[in-house]
Amino acid sequence: MERIYETYLKIVKNACTDSHRTESVNPADLPTLAELAQNHCTVPYVLPYLKSVSNYPFLKSQVKNMMLNYYQIEHFTLLTVSLLRDHNIDCYLLKGLSLAACYPVPEYRKLGDLDLYLADPADLSNAQAVLESSGYVPEEELNDHHLVYHYTFPKTGRHFLLELHYRVVGQYQYNRANQLVDSIYSPTNLKKSTQTIHGYAYTVFPPTEYVFYMIHHMLKHYLYSGFGIRLLCDFTFYLKCHENEIDFHRIHEWCRESRISHLYEIILECCRKYLGLPDSIDANTHYSPDDCQDFITQILKDGDMGTDISQSLIGSSSYQKINFFTYFKEGHVQMKVRFPRARRFPLLWPALWIITFLCFIRNTYTVRNTTLRQTLHDFKKSNQKTKLVKIFENSDS
Repeated sequence: MERIYETYLKIVKNACTDSHRTESVNPADLPTLAELAQNHCTVPYVLPYLKSVSNYPFLKSQVKNMMLNYYQIEHFTLLTVSLLRDHNIDCYLLKGLSLAACYPVPEYRKLGDLDLYLADPADLSNAQAVLESSGYVPEEELNDHHLVYHYTFPKTGRHFLLELHYRVVGQYQYNRANQLVDSIYSPTNLKKSTQTIHGYAYTVFPPTEYVFYMIHHMLKHYLYSGFGIRLLCDFTFYLKCHENEIDFHRIHEWCRESRISHLYEIILECCRKYLGLPDSIDANTHYSPDDCQDFITQILKDGDMGTDISQSLIGSSSYQKINFFTYFKEGHVQMKVRFPRARRFPLLWPALWIITFLCFIRNTYTVRNTTLRQTLHDFKKSNQKTKLVKIFENSDS
């Protein structure tokens, strides 16, 4: 691992363990350290080391804006949740303020948009009507798990985004994972938990379901866009706060069934190794140190998440080699996802393959706004990530 990565991880680990230890930083590494902190939205933790860099005033201002943004998002969250509750629509608060509350300094956790989840599909149309009649403007976005709204405060002109989820994460091409996620977060099975933030009681997932959601959220971003050290910090702080409330046996069962056990194991081990997560948390789960180093290095290279993951293509499994048969196999999987009923009749497959291929070509140029060649190149690149953590293809499943 590069020296600057080791230094950066030590600084972040000190923040995660509330340690007052000071790391020695080579002056030549300071510009790169500042860039890493910016890319991963962790400037508050690194700022004390950057007083000699030329853009220190800008970085200091960025931290102040991050803290101000925390309270603006808090106000927007309270406004939106209260509005829905006033119309008898209860929603689950995802990420954001909920995770920031686990941090020693909540304002240091960068907040972006507001994510809310409606477990009951019957609430979706009512929520849309309430929001749109209250100044929330819908935005066009091709997405399979949430609607997007923007809201502008009349007095300040401040603009905020709301993602209203009707599924907790987007669809996978591995159908069993979709079925399991839908079942766990259905109104029938999902129990409500309460988290009080600044005096207001929000509905959130119970700790076990919250952890499983975070794993899937990280998976989506790992495969499709930047992952970011911030998600590992979230995971570390949340597990430390709720260790005694989490059913780790159930987490293992769910991960095995959705074939993401290796991902959970490598995330947990990286949080121990690089962010100071106590060894006592799920103590019997471990992963290869070499693979952990490759994983964390990939995360640091990727930077924080920031692209629309719905516009990327990802495989349903991991492959040793990518060839024509691989593309055909993935096309067959996509066909089964697109036509869940018609796929039961093999005589229809040739026609369904053609329709699926035409839809793929159309989406490549109109949804992903790219070329066929680039899409296939990105598929090969993403396959390297799935090989590292054996996504949907656990050898022990």
